[in-house]
Amino acid sequence: MPPRMRRPRPAAVPPPAPRSRLRVRMYDVGFGDCFLLLLPAPEGRDRKVLIDCGSFKAGRNVLADVVGQVISDVTDDDGVARIDLLVATHRHKDHISGFADPRWDKVEVGEVWMPWTESDEPEAREIARAQSALALALHSYAQAAGAAAVADAPVLDLNVGTSVNGAAMERLRQGFRGRPRRRYLPTREASTRYVECAALSDIRIQVLGPSRDRETIFDMNPPSGEGYLALLGMRAASLAKPGASTAPEPFGRQWIDPTPSRPLDAAARSKLRDLNRDLPLELATALDKAINNTSLMLLFSIGEAHLLFPGDAQWGTWREVLKDPELCRLLEQCCFYKVGHHGSHNATPISFVSRHLGKQRQEVWAMVPVTSYSKWPDIPRAPLIDALKGKVTHFVRSDGDRQADAGFRWEGDLYVEAAIPIG
Repeated sequence: MPPRMRRPRPAAVPPPAPRSRLRVRMYDVGFGDCFLLLLPAPEGRDRKVLIDCGSFKAGRNVLADVVGQVISDVTDDDGVARIDLLVATHRHKDHISGFADPRWDKVEVGEVWMPWTESDEPEAREIARAQSALALALHSYAQAAGAAAVADAPVLDLNVGTSVNGAAMERLRQGFRGRPRRRYLPTREASTRYVECAALSDIRIQVLGPSRDRETIFDMNPPSGEGYLALLGMRAASLAKPGASTAPEPFGRQWIDPTPSRPLDAAARSKLRDLNRDLPLELATALDKAINNTSLMLLFSIGEAHLLFPGDAQWGTWREVLKDPELCRLLEQCCFYKVGHHGSHNATPISFVSRHLGKQRQEVWAMVPVTSYSKWPDIPRAPLIDALKGKVTHFVRSDGDRQADAGFRWEGDLYVEAAIPIG
C-alpha cells in the first residue's frame, strides 16, 4: 500500500491588524477644562492637540500639578515638550488660568488657536467694549451690594478679570517656544468652515463657532431671555452694536415717573431692595454667558471618527449649527462629545441629544469635566446627564468613579483616557 500522503496544514491565518486608535485624555483640574488629544501618525511620534488648561475650583488635584503632568505627557524622547496645536476656546478662568504657569515658556508649540473675538479686528473690539460695559456695571453693582453678596456669587470672580487671566492671555498671545502661528477663528474671509493645521494635514478640522454675528454672541438662552437687561433699560442686541459706550444706567426710561416726587410705599421699597440684591449676580450671569458664546466650537474628523469639542458655547452658537442640515448629519456620526460648560443646562441643547447624538448607533464616548460645587448645585444638571447616558456607550466625569465604565483608562486621579477607533 502506498504511503498515505499527509495533507498540508493550512497556512496560519494572521490575526487581524489592530484598529488604529486615537486617545483623548481628560485631566482632573476640578471645575475646569483640560483635554489632550494624542493622534497617531503614519510614522514617528503621536501628534498632540491641547484644548484648554484652566480651573475655577480645585478638585482632587492642584492645578500646578496638572500643568506639570501635561507638560510631562507632551515631552518627546529627546526631552523637548511639544504641542502641535494648542486651542484656547475662550478667556474664562476655568479654561485658561493654567497657562499663567511660567513652565509653559519651555514648551514648543506649532499653532495657537483662539476665537476671533480675541483679535484686533474692529468688530472684535466692539464685542470687547460691550463686555467691558457689562463688566464695569458688574463691578459697580457688586460693590454696592456688599462683600457678602460677592462672596456668595462665584460667577462674579469668574468674570471680573484677574491678574491670573491677564498673565494667561499674555502667554497665549506672545509666549511659548517655537514662534507659534497665532490664528483667530473663524476669519472674516473664511469661505469654508475647514481650517488646516500644518502639522495635522491628514486631519479635517471644522470651526463651527463662534459666530461672526455679534447679536448671536449675545443670544444666550434657549430661547433668549433679556429679563436682567430689561431691568437696566437695554436690550441684549444693543450690546453688540456701537454707540452704547458707557456702562448701562441702573434704570431705563420705563422706570422714570414724570409726575412730582412722592414717598415710596412699602411694596416699592421691597422691590428696590430685591433689585439691589439680585442685580450683581444677574449682570455676572449675562457677562458669563456672553463670553461663553465666544467659545471656539471644533469638530475633528480623523479617519472614520468625528469628535465634537464645543467649549462652553451656548444657545446662539448651537442655534446656528443645528439649523444647518450638513452639520446635523455630521453630528449624528460623532463618536465623541466633550460635554459643554460642565454639564450646565444651556450648553447642550436637548435637540442635539435627542435627535442627533448616537443616531447611527455607533459606539460613542462622552466626557464631562466637572467637580461638585455647593454654590452651583445644579451643575452638572441631572436630567441632562441622564439623557446623555441614555444615548452614549461610555460616559465619564473627571471627578468620577474609576471603576464605573470599562471604556476608559484612569491614571490615578490625574486623568482619564478614552481610546477611540479611527479606521
